[in-house]
Amino acid sequence: MTHLFTRHRGTARGWMVCAALALLQPAAWPPARAHAVITEDSLARQPVQPGKPMQVQLQFNTGVEIKLSRVTLVSQGDIEQVVPMRAGARPGQVLVSLPALSSGDYALRCQVFAADGHLTQEIRRFRVGSGEQMK
Repeated sequence: MTHLFTRHRGTARGWMVCAALALLQPAAWPPARAHAVITEDSLARQPVQPGKPMQVQLQFNTGVEIKLSRVTLVSQGDIEQVVPMRAGARPGQVLVSLPALSSGDYALRCQVFAADGHLTQEIRRFRVGSGEQMK
C-alpha cells in the first residue's frame, strides 16, 4: 500500500509542476505577431494631390512577403486597379506607387502575407483633393 500511495503522490506532484510551468512559460515568450497590421502610413502627412502620381508608405508591424502580397486601388464605383509596390528601407515598410488621380474618395486594399505566412487584409481610405484622410 505504501508503494501505491507514494506513486500517486509523485504523480500529483508531477502534474502540479507541469501545470505551474505551463502557466509561467507564456510570460517568458515574446509577443506573437501572427498578422501583418498597418501601424503607420504617409497619407495623413502627405495628402494625395489631384493629377500627381505619388508614392505612399505603409509601415507594418512585421515583415511582409512582397512577392506574395498585393495592393489594390479602389475608386468610386468599386473600380479596382492593382498598383505597383516594393519593399522599403525599413523592415515591414511597403512603398506603393499611385497613378495620377482625380479628386474623390479612394481606398487602398492591402492583402499581404506576413513573413511568418499569415495572410491579412486591411483597407486604408483616403480622399484626393481635400487634404484630409478618411477614417
